[in-house]
Amino acid sequence: MNPAPDYTPQNRDAAFAAFRASHPCYDSTRALDDLRAREYARLDALDQVYLDYTGSGLYALSQLRQHMALLEEGVFGNPHSKNPTSLAMTHLVEQAREYVLRYFNASPDEYVAIFTPNASGSLKLVGESYPFAPGGRFMPAYDNHNSVNGIREFARARGAEVTYLPTLLPDLRLDAEMLIAELDRTHPGSNNLFAYPAQSNFSGVQHSLEWIEKAHAKGWDVLLDAAAFVPTNRLDLSRWKPDFVPLSFYKMFGYPTGVGCLLARKTALRKLRRPWFAGGTI
Repeated sequence: MNPAPDYTPQNRDAAFAAFRASHPCYDSTRALDDLRAREYARLDALDQVYLDYTGSGLYALSQLRQHMALLEEGVFGNPHSKNPTSLAMTHLVEQAREYVLRYFNASPDEYVAIFTPNASGSLKLVGESYPFAPGGRFMPAYDNHNSVNGIREFARARGAEVTYLPTLLPDLRLDAEMLIAELDRTHPGSNNLFAYPAQSNFSGVQHSLEWIEKAHAKGWDVLLDAAAFVPTNRLDLSRWKPDFVPLSFYKMFGYPTGVGCLLARKTALRKLRRPWFAGGTI
């Protein structure tokens, strides 16, 4: 076999053909190449490599075309009204809500999908509505997204104790021994919220989902920040049952911006006390 030619921009095709000949398994991923050429051709056209999937996803070409077709062919109004255009929008909203629950394998008898501006908006909704009080606790993880830290101020303002769960070197995982000890340290009848990321926005570490059940067994509510996790992983809410799951569709799909969601268990949702009544969530 002739040795593969050294790559230069001028002999790219010959070098690639030689590479495929010497690595036949490479063609097993041809479907990904076809998908990239069909949906993300702009990457090659602009000679770019995109890696910031923790920040946001990349929108597909078919996604844009289908959305534009929907807008071109329909007339949609405010979903809170009763006229034909509003009812058309309400129908789409409810369809989307059902699809989101189905995607996460969440029973509509157990979970509700609340659309918000983003994951941060979902977190704020929980923070300002959760019944923090003296004797209660809020336990966030060190490597939560910064937006989770905003809940801390709601907890402190209402007299709840705030304890951070640290990460340990060298693997940057949360301190499991401290977690077990802290879960035991509660007052009878208090409301306690444990917040941690399914995947760290900082390190990429994926934390154990089994902590959800361990916290529930000790009487804690669990907020699972899934914003960095769900773009590349499936979260099965028939198996794991966190009380609150904030997420961002922008991180998943890259388009449109300004659309997030709070998946909330109905039993936990009944605990929340919304401090205001106005627009902003659907």
